[in-house]
Amino acid sequence: MTPLAPLYLLAAIAVAGPILFHLWRRTPRGRREFSTLMFLTPSPPRVTSRSRIEHWLLLLLRGAALCLLALAFSRPLWRAAITGPEKPTADELVAVLIDTSASLRRDGAWPDLIRQVNSHVSQLPTTTAVGLFRFDDRWSPIADFAELKPLEPAARTELIKSRLGELKPTWGGTKLGEALVRTASSLQEIQTDRSVPVKLRILLASDLQVGSKLEGLNSFEWPSDLRLEILTAQPKSHSNAALQWVERNLDLPDDVLRVRVSNAADARKDQFRLKWAGEDSVEQSVYVPPGQSRVVTPPKRPKDAAGTALVLTGDDNEFDNTIYIAPIKEESRLVVYCGNDLADDIAGLRFYLEGVYAASQRYKIQVVGWKDALSAAKTDRPAFVVLADPDADAADFVKSYLAQGGTVLVAARSKESGLVSLNQCGLGDLEMTEAAVKRDAMLGDIDFEHPLFAPFAESQFSDFTGIRFWKHRHLAGFSLPAKEKTDPAPHSGHVLARFDDGDAAFVEFKIGRGHVWLLTGGWNPADSQLARSSKFPPLMYRMLEQASGVTSQSQNLAVGSGIPWHNQAGSTTKGEVRLPDGNIIKDVATDSPFEGTSIPGLYTLGTGDRNDIAAINLSADESRTAPLPIEQLEALGIKLGAVETAEQVRRAKERERQLQVEELEQSQKLWRWGILIAIALLLAETWLAGRRGVAASTDAVA
Repeated sequence: MTPLAPLYLLAAIAVAGPILFHLWRRTPRGRREFSTLMFLTPSPPRVTSRSRIEHWLLLLLRGAALCLLALAFSRPLWRAAITGPEKPTADELVAVLIDTSASLRRDGAWPDLIRQVNSHVSQLPTTTAVGLFRFDDRWSPIADFAELKPLEPAARTELIKSRLGELKPTWGGTKLGEALVRTASSLQEIQTDRSVPVKLRILLASDLQVGSKLEGLNSFEWPSDLRLEILTAQPKSHSNAALQWVERNLDLPDDVLRVRVSNAADARKDQFRLKWAGEDSVEQSVYVPPGQSRVVTPPKRPKDAAGTALVLTGDDNEFDNTIYIAPIKEESRLVVYCGNDLADDIAGLRFYLEGVYAASQRYKIQVVGWKDALSAAKTDRPAFVVLADPDADAADFVKSYLAQGGTVLVAARSKESGLVSLNQCGLGDLEMTEAAVKRDAMLGDIDFEHPLFAPFAESQFSDFTGIRFWKHRHLAGFSLPAKEKTDPAPHSGHVLARFDDGDAAFVEFKIGRGHVWLLTGGWNPADSQLARSSKFPPLMYRMLEQASGVTSQSQNLAVGSGIPWHNQAGSTTKGEVRLPDGNIIKDVATDSPFEGTSIPGLYTLGTGDRNDIAAINLSADESRTAPLPIEQLEALGIKLGAVETAEQVRRAKERERQLQVEELEQSQKLWRWGILIAIALLLAETWLAGRRGVAASTDAVA
């Protein structure tokens, strides 16, 4: 038997307590003189016997109980043979992971990286199984273990060097975390197929820049038997300045183009020049101290550069010194307004509707009456129709527009106008009454999963409580398509927003191929503050885009991002894509975004007689070329280093032995029996002491 916590055995010294108590005799203290003692001769007392133990059984019971408690707390266990896992052999599985992201385009970085990889591969033992993988924003095998396993060591090394020679840096980002996870998983799969485990190692060849994304490692438990060795590429110069696009809102009248120039903290230069691509472009000087960035307005774009690039010169590394800017294509949109208020009437709806749409830089929006739209519709189909106070004669126009798959917005600023509008849309069975609003109402329950409100889902945009409604209408006579559907009704509507009093504020109905949006409170000043809030412009533009089937896209997409087609929703046609290098890809499906954006530049997507140009630029994270602190990898549980030291091996063995002993002790749990026996001994001691105490008191009485 072996104690797991031997220090607790020192508690057995307490067994000396009962022995001392048994040997201890209480002697009388003090002396009192009696008068009769004067006739006696004093003499010293004689020691007739020493202290001796009288109750041996009680002493043994008490001592045994204390010894058992000390033994129990030391967690004893019976030694047994432990069959551990087979020890790894001297062989090794090595996965060579090559970083091919855009940051390796820095001058001298890629040749230095390939030189280091070739040197390490040549020095690997002949018994080492090797696999070659690459990554940027995607991970892929170059020569996996199955392909290299049957080759001779010399042939295997030559094949790896040949495949390395074919690799080049791409323009993609650096998803380092995802690449490490997939490589580790690949090694573990190979390990499970082997009868005898071997050592595992990843040879990471990268510039290891701070812009690398490590999110993939957050939820991954790094294997305890896998080590990571890093080969760091060294560019000729670590000084780097980057040119980046500053996103602008094309729905606002501010059409000023701005760019950001960032300079590395260890940069040796701070003076740069900015110009448009072309021979006769005007240069603009830019001063950016190391470790800082500046947002500047570039020189005026040349008239013959409809869609070109901005270039930053004077930097040691030029891979991130160019951004492409797509031309803004102004598109025409026709909005039909059915109402009797004039365009300059600040108390009506049309005044605010035209004011919002007139500020757009992306669309040329024309708001016309329904009669004017009859002639315009022959060449330009209305994007959507707004019904405020519609004429009775407009019913046929509205029904025909809905039958063609159009979208109608009903802005009910009164009960009467709302009922007329609904009747023209084929929703005459609905009931509408004026709601009793004590002071004001707010939008409370909003469906942010609906495409109309999806852009407001972020926490900084989702607060609509600042918009007060003084009046609104109560809607009844329709059912809900959700699970809480109650009584059947002629029409089924989807409530997109509700007021805080529970009434529906925004309801969507499907009428054949068309859609009807019903706003039970107007945006005119008499009804609400909606037209004067910051939510009104983006909401109206979102309605325009959803109604016309056009999805807005960012003017600055990164390499690898998908480019949506102009009319992607429900489209089954084929299109063609002109790449930045001039090549054309035909018969591309338009039911999903185009994903082949592997290089920066301008991409032209054509469908029929329409061509859309999108700009693809380098990811901003690739310009963050400062070294990544190794501590970030260690904090994620990654074990760094090629091989374990002798001290690390010794500690690992000691840790493994201790874990095996603790597991054995947990399975036996002998300490419980020691405590139970100690309790039994104490009960027996208590009973025996009680019996002896009763016998002694009886003798004294006698």
